[in-house]
Amino acid sequence: MVLVLGGFANGAFAQSFLHATGGQILNAGNQEVLLNGVNLGGWALQEGYIIKPGWPGINGRQTQGTVKKTLYNFGMSDADVEAFYQSYRNNFITRPDIDYIASKGFNCVRLPLHYDLFLTPTQRAVRNSVLRGTTTYAAYVSSLTNWYNANQLFVDPANMEALRLIDNTLAWCAANNMYVILDLHAAPGSQGTDVNIADAIQPLDLWNQAIYQDITNRLWETISARYKNDARVAMYDLLNEPNNLPSNQPIHNLLERLINTVRAQGDNHLLLLEGNGFGNDFNLMEKRTFTNQANLVYNSHRYSGTGYLLDNNVSSTDPGSPNNLRTIGNLTRFRTDNSVPIWVGETGENTDAWMHDAAVSLNSVGIGWCHWTYKRFEAGNNAALLHINPPFIVDGTSGLSQVLTNILFANCVPNTTVNAISPGVLGLINYPGGGNYNGTPIVSNYAGPPLGRLYEISSRNGGKALEIAGSSLANGAPLQQGTWNAGTNQKWQLVDGGGGYVRIVNLNSSKTLDLDGASNVNGTLIEQADWLTTNSQLWQISANGDGSYRIFNKDSGKAMGVLNASTADGASIEQRDWASGSNQKWLFADQGAALATSPARSAPAGFYPNPVTNFLTYRLPAGLKAHRLTVRDTAGRQVLSKAYETTGAQNSIDLSGLKSGLYLVRISSAGFNTEFKISKQ
Repeated sequence: MVLVLGGFANGAFAQSFLHATGGQILNAGNQEVLLNGVNLGGWALQEGYIIKPGWPGINGRQTQGTVKKTLYNFGMSDADVEAFYQSYRNNFITRPDIDYIASKGFNCVRLPLHYDLFLTPTQRAVRNSVLRGTTTYAAYVSSLTNWYNANQLFVDPANMEALRLIDNTLAWCAANNMYVILDLHAAPGSQGTDVNIADAIQPLDLWNQAIYQDITNRLWETISARYKNDARVAMYDLLNEPNNLPSNQPIHNLLERLINTVRAQGDNHLLLLEGNGFGNDFNLMEKRTFTNQANLVYNSHRYSGTGYLLDNNVSSTDPGSPNNLRTIGNLTRFRTDNSVPIWVGETGENTDAWMHDAAVSLNSVGIGWCHWTYKRFEAGNNAALLHINPPFIVDGTSGLSQVLTNILFANCVPNTTVNAISPGVLGLINYPGGGNYNGTPIVSNYAGPPLGRLYEISSRNGGKALEIAGSSLANGAPLQQGTWNAGTNQKWQLVDGGGGYVRIVNLNSSKTLDLDGASNVNGTLIEQADWLTTNSQLWQISANGDGSYRIFNKDSGKAMGVLNASTADGASIEQRDWASGSNQKWLFADQGAALATSPARSAPAGFYPNPVTNFLTYRLPAGLKAHRLTVRDTAGRQVLSKAYETTGAQNSIDLSGLKSGLYLVRISSAGFNTEFKISKQ
């Protein structure tokens, strides 16, 4: 596993720091960012229901502490329990988990943290002894106080397990162009009466004993000093779900202290604020009530259940409680009144239909969200993205080794939730207006229709829409015109190509428009192809002044037009010298926001079919015979490898034994390498 123990003073990361302007989160290029993510619940902090649905716990408590107590009661020693938890943390979230989340279109994760993982193993052992019953709670508080006064808390990074989890997560997410939100989920002393959320020993002691607030403040001082220059961190969630305080003023006062402490480090990260009532009640906590008001983001945790039903209508409000941020109407009103961004840090644990509607409705009003949670134990489908099959941790020591196997990504089972909420499935946009993770300029000298949108592109001559013939996914499939039917083969995204040029990418195939043979002659037909670094795939779009646009190829300088000015369905699209004919003028009709498009390759020309059912057929370059073909799954595991000493130009390989899903195929030999993705049905 990756372990980084140093700070990040140089801030040498490709991605862009985020900041707040008005009601929006923006990157360094002042492009809007909607953080659509997943919570990594159950990793650094276990809530009982994540470990086993319906588990009664001990004396009504389903906390991580009572899970440990259960293991102690089974006869496990302190060392055995800690060894199990170390292995559990090593396996529960790994790089393939983050790769999977990214593959579904999410652009961030929220990492719920337990304060005890910032303690050294020796210090944590004292807390464990309270859970076991061999040390009193008062003795533990006394030890914490002594460590605090002697400056022995949070000073040994090599022995702070939380830093290892954070640094691994940051590295894995950065490799996937994803941000991380650091969430103090279980605060020192417990921030509420719900003991399961904070793994509390004594409810509300964060507010009852001043030492706990001192420790919390020092903890954020330590985190800020380490990560203040790290752009991979999107936000600090300073205090998760304070709940059941009789007044909001103590919450305000602690947040004021934490904000000032972070800012004193020269740290300008976004700071996520949560109110009373599990994060939603912000009375006495409006933006104007804080001294340092820059880069604040307000949080909402949107759940719906018996006794607190909540709809997803964007106009729904709670007029009697304008500072209670659960209804979407209250969210948008509070955002406007306080000129602050809103982020829904937790939502989920409901039906697929409700969670789908929540995701779509929130994004429609420019509010990002984070699904709770990524994976949890259950024998069948649940509201997480993945479920972990039994045995359960609390059912006995004989099953613990199997637990450590089952929690690995390769052994988790996708739930129906994946298709209900994933941005990549729903077509939700993480970067409105065509922005990106790096915060670089969208396009310089670009004067065409706005990027980051889907378009119908139709001919001014006959009103027919551009489409890929037969909805083909193949390279070389021709561009033609047809009667508009709103099919994905008729929808197009404009993607920054640099220098005022764009790619024109088909929604159905994710392939880009190209010239047949990259020819510069008049009459050359236009087709789709995998993304290459050739000028024949770049286009300049210029306004004609009458609501239409002309489209020129960068390589040839010629204009796109309908062959022979035809008005018939199926007419081919060619390039030709600009003649200002109506068949060379194009209308762009907005079809909604588009996902950021990746240049990841699908099967290149000569490799078919894709998706593949049984045999993948491929053609090698002339003269090439000896080669090796390997196939890896999305977890990076090699599932097939075959070497060929001599073959014909065209070959087939049987993939019928592979499970359905995405795979990466690589063919390599001396002087030839190609790598592309396929979908196995």
